Amino acid sequence: MHMTSTSADSVSSTSCHTVRCANETSWTVLDSPFLLGPFDQLTSPSIPIAVVFVYKHPTSTPDVELIPVERLQHALTLLLNYYPHLTGRLQINPSDGTPEITRLGTGAELFVARCSERLDAFSSSGRISMQDLPDAGNALMAPFDPTLEGVCRDPVFTVQHTRFACGGVALGVRLRHNMCDAGGFFQLMHDLAELYRGILSSQTYNDPTLDVPSLAYPPHIRSYMSESSGGGMTPEERLAALDFKPSSFYVEPSAEVEGGTTADAPSSSIDTGAFLPPPSPAVGRFLRFSSRELNALKAHATDPNGSPSPDSWVSTFEALSAHLYQHIHRARLHLRAKDPNQNELSPPDFLTPVNHIHRARLHLRAKDPNQNELSPPDFLTPVNVRSRLGLPPHYFPNALFCSYTTVPPEVLANGPLWQVAKVLHGLTRTPFMTSKEEMNRTLRWIAAQPDKRKIQQGFRYGNGSLMISQWNKFDMYAGNVFETPPALVSTPFTPISLLDGLAYFLPTEEQGTGGDPGAIDVNVSLSEPLWGIIDQDEEFRRFRDM
Repeated sequence: MHMTSTSADSVSSTSCHTVRCANETSWTVLDSPFLLGPFDQLTSPSIPIAVVFVYKHPTSTPDVELIPVERLQHALTLLLNYYPHLTGRLQINPSDGTPEITRLGTGAELFVARCSERLDAFSSSGRISMQDLPDAGNALMAPFDPTLEGVCRDPVFTVQHTRFACGGVALGVRLRHNMCDAGGFFQLMHDLAELYRGILSSQTYNDPTLDVPSLAYPPHIRSYMSESSGGGMTPEERLAALDFKPSSFYVEPSAEVEGGTTADAPSSSIDTGAFLPPPSPAVGRFLRFSSRELNALKAHATDPNGSPSPDSWVSTFEALSAHLYQHIHRARLHLRAKDPNQNELSPPDFLTPVNHIHRARLHLRAKDPNQNELSPPDFLTPVNVRSRLGLPPHYFPNALFCSYTTVPPEVLANGPLWQVAKVLHGLTRTPFMTSKEEMNRTLRWIAAQPDKRKIQQGFRYGNGSLMISQWNKFDMYAGNVFETPPALVSTPFTPISLLDGLAYFLPTEEQGTGGDPGAIDVNVSLSEPLWGIIDQDEEFRRFRDM
């Protein structure tokens, strides 16, 4: 991992508290197991959402403790009244591989820790950066066991409260991705902050007659189509659902064995024989793009020959994604030209902005002929479909479909940026992503599958692909005020997120502060040798100093 962080040794855990609903009936009225929906079944149980919130101690109130543990714990108990299923444990139904929640009421966990350093010890150029925090932010998160045994044993929701020597506080929050997507996660955190402020207000006025803090807008926690899980379909409904052929998913076939019988193939969406593990570790970096640089990229990514039309525009996401996609691909090609011993590149599929990453891979291959073939340069990005499906307000569970595509390798390697951006522009405008009926039929097809573990997506992950999640549109700062707004909200690079070709677009701490609200931090992890090529790519940050 690329970082200059202080050792994790500066952080020590002091206690752990089980947190349950303030009102026991909140979870006792739920059915057990608590059923999840088709969206939730598309996420690996080992993948969490992990975010660190850093709060500086206000200089105006030096003697007032910031985010006391007792007050935070009280707010969490009230929060779980609204999200009682988060007190349970994940289990995988052995009959069909469906994830579900059982052991309701077991509790979430709040870890308490201390850091022997002051927050300003981790400041770079006057601002706090994730890579400078202890263990690049990982020491500020509760322990995590990604094995299936650990996933089913441990809480689905954990918070670590870390107090620094200066009185500042970090909240490291981890939640199983089966429970919700990033939109649901930040809704949960906004709700926690709202309840915390309600407690703070009642304590400030010292008025025991004030009502127990409550949410102005309670969440919707039932997953869309969860009623189709756990045998909720009739045989006729199941057959009708299975008769549909989705455009983005397929079922992994069973392998033939001797005697004409079949055996289950290992659950994998890539050919592990063709695309071996990377020879170099993945390294994560944080790249900041100013709004001026992004505007220049948008202009560069716009078709110069296109006539004005309602669909001729290019978004910031599409322009930046195309830029990353192309440069990373070139770097990968350059590396493999330099080193033929590199593994074969997977298809350059795209699952969100991955243009520059693809260029970097191309450049790496051109520089070192010993690199083996790249996998297809597929690109993938998750798309929030809450509004497209008309889901209820404050819908908490997952509501994402991953849209993916690939750009012809010649265009990706040598074409103008606008051609790549044009392909990505159409990524979320396919019939599948715009048809409510097709999305619903796809979800029913997922729910009807006799073994959810065999569901695969057409996206081809490998050493040529790129995956991008767009978080920069979320309110990650103003909505997370406790006594004070956060100075930093970001996701650390963890052993799970350190993948070659994975990126997040995040808002910066300037969101809502009058600085550069349009700036974007790109957290991207790539195979280590690619960074040396990208660092020498003069075109990669050509608009930075404009």
